[in-house]
Amino acid sequence: MVQLDSAPALVVVDMQNGFCHEQGSFAKIGMQSEPTAIVPHINELRSAFRAANMPVFFLRTVYKADYSDRRRRDARDRLEQLQGLIRGSWDADILDELTPQPGEKVVDKTRRSGFIRTSLEDTLKERGVNHLIITGVGTDVCVESTARDAYQLDFAVTTPLYTPYDRSGARRRRQK
Repeated sequence: MVQLDSAPALVVVDMQNGFCHEQGSFAKIGMQSEPTAIVPHINELRSAFRAANMPVFFLRTVYKADYSDRRRRDARDRLEQLQGLIRGSWDADILDELTPQPGEKVVDKTRRSGFIRTSLEDTLKERGVNHLIITGVGTDVCVESTARDAYQLDFAVTTPLYTPYDRSGARRRRQK
């Protein structure tokens, strides 16, 4: 059992329709939508955090309609062709099964890490949070990037064992 510091927060990364739903933009470009298997585990963790009156944060990747805030711009990019993850779209929304509840904060991001060009660090520090439990989709990309940056910013970091989905594995399966 992990011993939590006195002020933990749960951070749920990119559990959005675009990444996770079978009709989302990533499924349409050939990425599997396996991350939905972790939804019950995330909800269990989330319930425990809510019951203990500990904060829950959702990180969400969203872009402007013209993608001018996206780091890598490629005219042939399939995500842009599908108009995926546009701010305010169904694709950018958190999965229905994880809809944020009152008091749970949603932080929009345009980079892999939830700390780059967002209010996350300031909000966590204002609340006195010193330990992050980070879960979600893209373990090898966005979860890992957020966890590394959190550690560099002096937060204790835990990633649950049931955060197994990574995009590199999905790419390998798709290429077979």
